[in-house]
Amino acid sequence: MKYILIILTSLTMLSFGKKEKENNSYIIEITTFKIKSTVNSEYFWKEDAEIDANYTSKQPGYISRESGFDTETNEVLVVAKWNTKKDADASMQKFMTNNSVADYVNMIEGTTMKMKRYVVD
Repeated sequence: MKYILIILTSLTMLSFGKKEKENNSYIIEITTFKIKSTVNSEYFWKEDAEIDANYTSKQPGYISRESGFDTETNEVLVVAKWNTKKDADASMQKFMTNNSVADYVNMIEGTTMKMKRYVVD
């Protein structure tokens, strides 16, 4: 009986470890692009903050979002974290067709936009 209790306790602890590891997995989404030369940079950054506050942060699976700018290449970097790839896919699909973000999307040089996703286990 003592050995059965030890085995059951060990299996239970192992299953908790697996669930905890699964729950810690997430997606890092890296997007880079250039802003159109006709865009006022002050206006762009205002819109970028609003996108995070009013759109991206409201999407299912959202964890966080940060933006940065490389002054040498005039490139914007957006790093978003999502619970799952499915969440990231759904957000991007909706983003490209959502009227509430149309002004922001129109400020981006579409041909320069690149996106890559990474799994963190």
